[in-house]
Amino acid sequence: MRKATTSRPGSRHRAAMRRQGIAFGMIRGFSFMTIALLGLILGFILWKGFRYSNIDRSTLLPHAEASPDGLVLAVHGDQDMPGIDWEELYGMYTDEYINWSKLDQSDFDLVPVAVDPLTEDGARVEAFLFGSEAEGGFPLWGGLVEYAGSAEAALKVVAERQGAVTIVPAAAAKAFPGIKTVPVRRLAIAMNQDATEFVDESYLEDLTAQNIRDLLGGRITNWKKLGGPDLSVVPMAPPMGSALAAEAGRAGLTYPRPTVPQPATDMASYLADIAGTSGAVGVAYAGDATLAGIPLAWMTRVKTGWNLTLRYLLEPPRLSGKTGGISSIIANTFFMLLLTLAFAAPLGVAAAVYLVEYARQGKLLKLLRLGTETLAGIPSIIFGLFGFLFFVNILHFGFGLLSGSLTLTLMILPTIIRTSEEAMKSVPRSLREGSLALGATKLQTIFRVVIPASSPGILTGLILAIGRAVGETAALLFTMGSDYNMARGLFSSARGLSAHVYLLFAEGISFDKAFSTATVLVVVVLLFNFAAKRVIGRMHRQAAA
Repeated sequence: MRKATTSRPGSRHRAAMRRQGIAFGMIRGFSFMTIALLGLILGFILWKGFRYSNIDRSTLLPHAEASPDGLVLAVHGDQDMPGIDWEELYGMYTDEYINWSKLDQSDFDLVPVAVDPLTEDGARVEAFLFGSEAEGGFPLWGGLVEYAGSAEAALKVVAERQGAVTIVPAAAAKAFPGIKTVPVRRLAIAMNQDATEFVDESYLEDLTAQNIRDLLGGRITNWKKLGGPDLSVVPMAPPMGSALAAEAGRAGLTYPRPTVPQPATDMASYLADIAGTSGAVGVAYAGDATLAGIPLAWMTRVKTGWNLTLRYLLEPPRLSGKTGGISSIIANTFFMLLLTLAFAAPLGVAAAVYLVEYARQGKLLKLLRLGTETLAGIPSIIFGLFGFLFFVNILHFGFGLLSGSLTLTLMILPTIIRTSEEAMKSVPRSLREGSLALGATKLQTIFRVVIPASSPGILTGLILAIGRAVGETAALLFTMGSDYNMARGLFSSARGLSAHVYLLFAEGISFDKAFSTATVLVVVVLLFNFAAKRVIGRMHRQAAA
């Protein structure tokens, strides 16, 4: 007969240790994955909040000229504008823009100032903007343009009035106090009309910076490679020694040598060659090409910059948050939190005191706790509907800070009650009995022994409640309103950070500003949590001492 085999204790122990090691490894792995995922989400929000990176579609190259044709664009010294496109500059003087909001997101009225065209400097500016009569140009000054007798007079107006802008000779603006000059982007890629034709329901695609270098450098020889017609690419070089050739070189644009055909000797011939040569392409000034009726290539470029700045934090929002900052929205958020805590903290702690110290065990107590736990799980939008019906309509508080804060109070009360109740239950019974034995009343024992001993837990509950309150959106939209200006009283409509993030996204106002506002909201929550940990740690150290 075969003998029954039994495993040795040592082998069973090793197997159990292996299983335990595998279990610990899986738990550790899932923990690291969770932390990494949370870090990735938080890092993405912070990165998008601090920096923006957008794909911009334009007919202009990113290269900017400090003094095109010896002229400069002058603005007020406090104007924040790193550069301007030719179309924007042209639109300033043709009444296309009446406010700076679309240009640099400031809220100043646009005041275009021009030097009198009858003067020599004024004639230069007029030819720069609209072209000379010999080129077929025609002055199209807008009705909002103000005229000055000289370049110095125009600069004086700009220095004294924020929002004013003028174009003057570079020599006149040099070292002039109270103004700053703005570089102008006007280099474009001009193409022969044949390259823009539809072919088999296909059209020339937007060009990238590399496409442009390859076209002008002779590395792309057929427009078909870019979605255009089956047509040879003919790169045209600007006249040698011209200002355009110099700017093209500074922009990093090179041509094959020799070009076919040979470079023109003047700008008029150069533009005529592009217009008359099938498949031709070359760099040109946007205004000159438009005046000559030559189509410009559309290009895509990536624009990056700082999204969250000190100016964004300190300025009030304008145009529904499309421009300006969030200073008033930050203030409204803190006003809302202070009011909510003023209502919720005493009510929540008092309810916890009753449940722990006074309520008798029975059906009523079970019913109260069931109601508290049920309220903690109700969606915030339900609280918002109740707040809208009761506080806004029945009590006639209207949309404002008071209605929103009272609604949030109802939302966070269950959290405060449950955490405060558990904190008070953890206080040793011996402390209560010792206080009573020394002659203290029950009320004195509660205020001087129980609440101080349970204060770290109570404070933890308050911080958790604040974290929920600061992130609420739906309930506040129904009760507090959405006015982005600073609240002027308890009954003033106001907008908090979370509601601002939602509205910026939902209404398509600005995704970049939505991310920057979300970053501020995340930082506020982190600061609350950090402060709570410091306070709780100090309380524990004082209690241990």
